[in-house]
Amino acid sequence: MIKIFKIIVSFFAVVFIAAFLIFSIVYLRSNIGRDVAYNENFNISSSSMRLLPFESSKTGTSSYGEPVKTVKQTKEPPIILKEIAEKSIVTEPIREVSSKSFEELVNSSVIQLYCGYLDGEGTSFSSISRGTGIIINSQGEILTNRHIIYDSNLKKIKSDCFVLKSSFFNVRSGKPKIYYTAQIINYPLEEKFSDAFSQDRYYNDFAILKIASRPTSEMKINQILQTDYASEADYSVLENNGPPGGEASVFNYFPIDWQYQPKNNDSLITLGYGVDASHMANQITSTIGRLAGNVDIRGDSKPQILLIESNATTGFSGGALINPQSKGFIGLISWITISDVTGKYTVAIFRDFLSMTMLADFGFDLKSLSSR
Repeated sequence: MIKIFKIIVSFFAVVFIAAFLIFSIVYLRSNIGRDVAYNENFNISSSSMRLLPFESSKTGTSSYGEPVKTVKQTKEPPIILKEIAEKSIVTEPIREVSSKSFEELVNSSVIQLYCGYLDGEGTSFSSISRGTGIIINSQGEILTNRHIIYDSNLKKIKSDCFVLKSSFFNVRSGKPKIYYTAQIINYPLEEKFSDAFSQDRYYNDFAILKIASRPTSEMKINQILQTDYASEADYSVLENNGPPGGEASVFNYFPIDWQYQPKNNDSLITLGYGVDASHMANQITSTIGRLAGNVDIRGDSKPQILLIESNATTGFSGGALINPQSKGFIGLISWITISDVTGKYTVAIFRDFLSMTMLADFGFDLKSLSSR
């Protein structure tokens, strides 16, 4: 009797193991096939992050067909989101804003900023803040965050700023090179808060700098930052001398997508000089995140401060939010929020709200960039 019982138990054990193996093989084949399909659909990546695919839509809605949702925030982005509008916004088919490749646009327009105080002899560089900047017009004007150029302790700007850049993709992970000195053109004089926004962050976190000059050989900033100056070949990526006989060089810049309207679950690219596991920020990092919601500053339910679920890290401040369908700039990355309750968000100031606020604060018209 015992022998028969053992035979029965063994039989069922064999059947169970066989069923488990068949299920595992089917599951793995299904997921591997799905990953391969993802990679074939869309894959722009840096050496450290893989960008996930997206589904395009001729109507301007996301692949999920939902409008972007709005949230009134007191301390942190809450989990419950409220829709901006009852109906999806219908737009024209998406058009690319440039004939250049995504890699060319990033390589020629996304820079790194070091701002601080040089002493009188130029041998010491203190109170350094580091972040990302975007060249936004042919005159070499740079859009970045206010908190990168402003010293909140001394209540004044960090007047000595330098433009650095590494190639995209930076497969060797070499240090960025120093290209220019930069002059601070304008920034909001006061921090603006709202009852509907986190009190430890302000929503006018933007500033305009302008490329001033190439550093001279007498400057010691390369020794202080332990990096090299850009070569003539390096400058050709950022500068465009224009037609033969032209007098002045112009700068390549990241074009703005004025057509895009945010929709819940849209896939958007975040770009910045994010830190890696070694706490270095030596390369431009790109990743795609899901648009999760909007912080309603004005109370009119229009897109203003976008919340993106992404893998952005410290150093993305001043970076670009990009619509992958048009390759155009649609928002300025400001900060990262991490909460055990709501998760991690990359926070970006949406294009329209950014344009309106910059014009109101110091008369900078973002929409007239093409004529500057």
